[in-house]
Amino acid sequence: MLSRSTIYQVVYDYLVNNEGIKNIDALLEKWEATDPTKAISGAPALITLCAALRDDMRTESNKASGKANIEKAKRAIIKTAPEHRRQLQGAFFSGGKQCACDGYRAIRLNTPIDLPAPPEPCTVDIGRLFADAQHNATTPLETPSQGELKSYIKITKAENKAKYGKSASRQRVLWDFGEDRPVVNAVYLLDILTAFPDAAITCSTMTAPLYFSHADGEAILLPVRTNK
Repeated sequence: MLSRSTIYQVVYDYLVNNEGIKNIDALLEKWEATDPTKAISGAPALITLCAALRDDMRTESNKASGKANIEKAKRAIIKTAPEHRRQLQGAFFSGGKQCACDGYRAIRLNTPIDLPAPPEPCTVDIGRLFADAQHNATTPLETPSQGELKSYIKITKAENKAKYGKSASRQRVLWDFGEDRPVVNAVYLLDILTAFPDAAITCSTMTAPLYFSHADGEAILLPVRTNK
């Protein structure tokens, strides 16, 4: 059986040498998330197939290097980036470190992993955001375990379904760090702790970004405004 890498190379070479597509790499990044079975025939279908194969190889590579959970977290952040903010729809570099941001949370790695870049260059000064959060967030918070968070999210979603019926999916699951402490989106918190399970978490005010420090990198998360 042919490996993914072999099939990828054959299709890639065909597109470049037989179809004469010179901007193949840019097209692959653009069509990274496209389902090849839904593409039209001909070269577009082969480009989406090539993009899907490359994405699978990235996942395999990250898994082999022990970075599967970090990849999972970064993909979750990239997936929720707004459609109109194309510069956030991929992993970008700032200050020599690979970042992902969706406007509510951001994660920055000391060592990059293999992920697609955004379709447009990122102009966000993410380094300044991290520096400010690290400087201001000096109050330590208790880091919940992934198991605790997963259980809480599952139970809360079940309760919301009973309370709100069909509109339950629009209800955010919130995690309260305690009295005079911030409240955050529990799912977003779990994504960060999936990448950095034993991260040290600090905060400053009820509305300022939380800061996560870990051996593999750092993260920030905006709290949710409540009537607390």
